[in-house]
Amino acid sequence: SLQFCLCSFLRNSLMTAAQRESFVLSGRAVTALLVIYGVIWLGIHWVTALAAPGDNVEQLIWIRSLELGYFKHPPMPTWITAAAAAVVGPSIGLTYVLGGVVTLGSLAIFWRLLCGMRGKAYATVALLAALCITFYCGRLYYYNHNVVMMLWISIAVALTWHVTLKPSLAGWALLGVVSGLAMLSKYQYVLALGVIGLWWLRIGAWRNPVHVKGALLATVTGLLTLAPHLYWLTTHDWMPMRYAERTSLGLHLDTAARMQMSWRFAVDWIFNRCMPAWVVLGAALWWGRRRTGKAESKETHENELTTEDKMLREFWLLWGLVPLLSILALCLFTGSYLHLQWGTAFMFLCVPAAMELVKSPASQWSSSARLRAAWVTFGVVQALLLAQFWLASPIGLSGYKSSHQNHIPVGKIVEGLAPAAHKAVGGPIDIIIGPQALAGRISMALPERPRVFVERNLQYSPWIHKEELATARIIEVFVDADPLPEGAVRAYERWSWRPVKINPDEY
Repeated sequence: SLQFCLCSFLRNSLMTAAQRESFVLSGRAVTALLVIYGVIWLGIHWVTALAAPGDNVEQLIWIRSLELGYFKHPPMPTWITAAAAAVVGPSIGLTYVLGGVVTLGSLAIFWRLLCGMRGKAYATVALLAALCITFYCGRLYYYNHNVVMMLWISIAVALTWHVTLKPSLAGWALLGVVSGLAMLSKYQYVLALGVIGLWWLRIGAWRNPVHVKGALLATVTGLLTLAPHLYWLTTHDWMPMRYAERTSLGLHLDTAARMQMSWRFAVDWIFNRCMPAWVVLGAALWWGRRRTGKAESKETHENELTTEDKMLREFWLLWGLVPLLSILALCLFTGSYLHLQWGTAFMFLCVPAAMELVKSPASQWSSSARLRAAWVTFGVVQALLLAQFWLASPIGLSGYKSSHQNHIPVGKIVEGLAPAAHKAVGGPIDIIIGPQALAGRISMALPERPRVFVERNLQYSPWIHKEELATARIIEVFVDADPLPEGAVRAYERWSWRPVKINPDEY
């Protein structure tokens, strides 16, 4: 009967809605998911790693002296580390937690923004896919300038969309402050400024007095936020710029090397780091099309895009493509060397860019079948990633990825070094010379926590003063030194050390 058919239709509709809601993340559910995810991934790193990432150690070295800038980078990540260390004490574990909290906090902001744009179902699929990007799971314990910049980028993206919908001077001023803080984290944020500028042009912002005045206000607030560091740069011979030129920007690769480098970077970004995310999205699309009725699918696909839909699509395509293309252009046109980690802070933005390529994305990603497929695939991908990481860890498959830095046996090195070094220098070690990451790892493992003399350069090491060099107890550490330098002895396998006397007049 008609009544029976109507009741069946309503019951099935309610069941479908209930099923969909059961897979959609709420605010509390997102918090729970990110906490569980963080505990699992940080836990496996904590248990398996024999040595901390060099970037984490770098921050623990630099907090010995709070500066307005450091020889490699601007100071914001170090300031954050110092503030946290003042509360709980400096430790490798602290840097692991900071890395996890900042990364997952960035993704939480990302999820919240997508909820307002396309709804919670869309945001759920996007978050699950982003969490599978290998930079955010396999490197969750990393704490460095890319990680902190990612936080400011996620906030800047949200603010850019906010001022698009509701133009206000306050919103632009806040975006300027956030941009200043991002530049205090890493100069690569200029790529984000480029996207913001392109979006300003796309929306015809020059026709709106609020956007014109707002852009000027954002410039002023950003420069004021960055002003102390700019002053430091002018009084310290632009040290970070010179470091970048020496290590990346000034290498001037030849044409063949540029092509090879840019190809390697793009393939790593799209087909390596992001591949698990594409698997999640692809499985959701395939399963959804398999389970969705033809009539419903046809009706959905024929929906016309609204003006806001088109803006959203263009917004995410800009954020997803411009940073990658800009980095590739940097290599192709200047011959700069591209470090693969340069994609860390921007890679999650590629997920909604890819999702926007389907027709009617708001409804296409919201079906219960696609949500269920996304969750199942997320679980399978995470299990495989965890298994792969475990096998590659120091307690996993012997010889598999053994060259990774978390395989460095810091405990064994210190065990072979500390007693003899203390005897040779006549007490606790004050200063260590050597490769920054190695010296820093050894320093954190010694009870006296000696300071690291970076590249024997006082400008690079403001926590060391020329006057103390004559009397300080100093050792130098080496890796793969063959033959051994004069006076050096083996600490453990490839690692060696020697006591050092320094003449302050040489500096």
